Amino acid sequence: MTYHRQTIGTNLYVVDEIDSTNKELLENAAHYEHGAVFCSRKQTAGRGRRKREWHSQNGGLYFSVLLKDQKNISKTYPFVLLSALAVVRCIHSCATHGIAIKWPNDIYINHRKVCGILAESSTRGNTTDIVIGIGINVNNNVSHIKNLRNPAVSLKECREEKIDLLNFLDRIINEIDLLYFDYCENKFHLYLPELNRLLYAKGQTIEIKSTGNTRLVTPLSFTEDAKLLCLENGKEVEISIGEI
Repeated sequence: MTYHRQTIGTNLYVVDEIDSTNKELLENAAHYEHGAVFCSRKQTAGRGRRKREWHSQNGGLYFSVLLKDQKNISKTYPFVLLSALAVVRCIHSCATHGIAIKWPNDIYINHRKVCGILAESSTRGNTTDIVIGIGINVNNNVSHIKNLRNPAVSLKECREEKIDLLNFLDRIINEIDLLYFDYCENKFHLYLPELNRLLYAKGQTIEIKSTGNTRLVTPLSFTEDAKLLCLENGKEVEISIGEI
């Protein structure tokens, strides 16, 4: 049965090359529709958190989702997590074990990074536009990527065969659109059990960089507003800004 999208990806734009899909939607939001998805087969200036370079060679999947007229970027954090969940659900067809969501914005397979997600915002007059960029190592060669805290992996490596990029993109967008509907209906909490099963380093004592400091915490779960609930010095704390 054919799935008919309601919001996310009803308008899909695909190009061969661009500097950054996030930049394209942020700088030209007025010319795109709410829910538009912009995809490029290659990025020449892809980036991750803290302006880190995101290697965006041919064979990977690089796309951004535009949410127009939003009041506060923090209110969309649950949808960012749901977008990660959508990617995970589609990745399951390529890798069935060791998939985890590393707060706040990465997806790992057996401790190797396969996907990065970056939410950014820009203001137009009295309105704020939010763009969620997603980069996935699919068929691209990641053996040359050396400057990551953890090694990278591609889905082709996991599956041992090439993946149809546009078909894979189509499946992910459909899943994001389904989850966006529930996000708008304030049903994010229904997905917390699934998300918490996927939490990277759950129950392990790890270092987290937050507001310029390094803290020793034990991740416990995601919260209903997409923060990270941790145990720190014997007390439960919620962390909204940081990086594992």
